[in-house]
Amino acid sequence: MTAKEYFTQVAESERAMRVLRQKLAHFEDLGLTITSNTSAVGGRQAGASRVEKAAIGMVDTVADLKEQINAYKKLITEAQQIIDRIPQERYRRILTLKYLCDMSFKAVSDELRYTDPRSIYRAHGWALAEAQHILDGRED
Repeated sequence: MTAKEYFTQVAESERAMRVLRQKLAHFEDLGLTITSNTSAVGGRQAGASRVEKAAIGMVDTVADLKEQINAYKKLITEAQQIIDRIPQERYRRILTLKYLCDMSFKAVSDELRYTDPRSIYRAHGWALAEAQHILDGRED
C-alpha cells in the first residue's frame, strides 16, 4: 500500500468516525427518551415489550458503533505515529492538516502560508515520500 493510499484510508476513517459518533449520540439520546417514557408509563403495559426490544436493539447498535469507532481510532493513532516520525516539521504539518484534520489543499496552503498553489502539491508529494520510507521500514 502506498503512503497516499494509506493516508487516504485514514482520512476516510476520520470522516466515518465522525458519522458514527453522530449516530452514537443519536442512539444514546433516543435510549434516554425511551427509558424516560417507559418509566413514566410505569410497569408492563401493552406495547412495553416492543419498547424493551427497541432498547435492547439500541444497546447492541451502540456497542457495535463503539467497536467501529475504536477500530478507526487505532488506525488514526497509528497514522499519527507515522507522521510523528517524519523529521521535517513542515511535512508533518501538511500530512496532519490534510489527512487527520481533513482539510483541502487550499486550506492547508492558506494555513501554512504558501504563496504559490503548486508548492503545496509538491511539498505534499515530498511529505508522502517521507511517509512511504517509514511505511516501507515498518513493513520489513
